[in-house]
Amino acid sequence: LLLLLALVAVALVQSFPRRAVLGPVLSDVVTALLLVGVFRVVFERRRERLAAVVALAAALAAMLAHYALAGWAEHALRLAFHGLAALFLALAVAAILANLFRQKSIRLDEVLGTVCGYLLAAAAWSNLYCFVEALAPGSFAVSSSLEHDAASWHGRIALFDYFSLVTLTTMGYGDVTPVRPPATALAALEAVFGQFYIAVVVAELVGARLAQGAGSRRDGGD
Repeated sequence: LLLLLALVAVALVQSFPRRAVLGPVLSDVVTALLLVGVFRVVFERRRERLAAVVALAAALAAMLAHYALAGWAEHALRLAFHGLAALFLALAVAAILANLFRQKSIRLDEVLGTVCGYLLAAAAWSNLYCFVEALAPGSFAVSSSLEHDAASWHGRIALFDYFSLVTLTTMGYGDVTPVRPPATALAALEAVFGQFYIAVVVAELVGARLAQGAGSRRDGGD
């Protein structure tokens, strides 16, 4: 529950392209703390934690180092941050789903965990879009009302957070559009992933809940 509340709060803060609520530095600190929180809450097994901590540490190092460097080095660090953050968040989603499939009974915590997994998946795809746009500028067409906001790094993060969640839920407002590969392929894959996530997770939750209910009735009958 705490992780879900933190994800929603940070998503609201990051929705401001110019960080009107928090300054860019403080916003990055909050994002870093959220990533550390995801690591502490989601990863339970030693093997999972080992892979995740490497990706997390490298991503945070890239985030902090870009403040001290400029030019091509800063650009390279931003690329590294988005790539590593996408990897870390993908590992978190995989860990959440693996934990769900291991559960014999479904509690509120598992349900909230799957919602967290959905939002983390959107964040992972968002970082992929940031990575692609930084690597190949012009991969996305943006409506004129959003062009100014997308001029800065934090503005692009806000833009792609929004675009990712819209794509994951297949709403597709059309104000941000992928216009060249691999952005076009990634957007299509995210839409497919979003549909399968809901279908598979809901089926798993319903099946486990039915099995749990049947087991309770048998125990009560005995």
